[in-house]
Amino acid sequence: MSAPLVLSRPRVASTPLSSGVPNTNATAPAAQQNKAADDSDEGRIAATATSLAVACLEIFAGIRRSDSISRWVDRTLLEKIDQRAQLRAEVAPTRPFGDLGATRTLQAGNARVCRVTSVIAEVTVVVRTQNRFRAVAIRLELLTTRWTMTALQTM
Repeated sequence: MSAPLVLSRPRVASTPLSSGVPNTNATAPAAQQNKAADDSDEGRIAATATSLAVACLEIFAGIRRSDSISRWVDRTLLEKIDQRAQLRAEVAPTRPFGDLGATRTLQAGNARVCRVTSVIAEVTVVVRTQNRFRAVAIRLELLTTRWTMTALQTM
């Protein structure tokens, strides 16, 4: 059975309320809090993208069903992932689940996050499969309260 998909919701950055009087002493700590919130948000984005990258490669390998990530993926992209998984299954059928053994081992490396805007992030993840390393590029968009994958590219 595949590893559980662990995704988190973004944290809403809290800004201190001001009384209308500028306070020069409070400016530096507020900037530090916003920077810390951005860093923790980037950590959540990286964790989300890493989980989705591994899950997508498992779908392409026939190990995982695509409906397991449907909550975090745009509908049109999920349809493309389904089509690619079906084509892959036709070309190289998978073995029964009992025979998978070590082929199911996917290890994700470091994720690099690039914030395009405050609600769009692009992440690259290198994933080690049994035979090779795969580069996965993911675009995440903040829709309502959840980061949603809207684009995927693998090599």
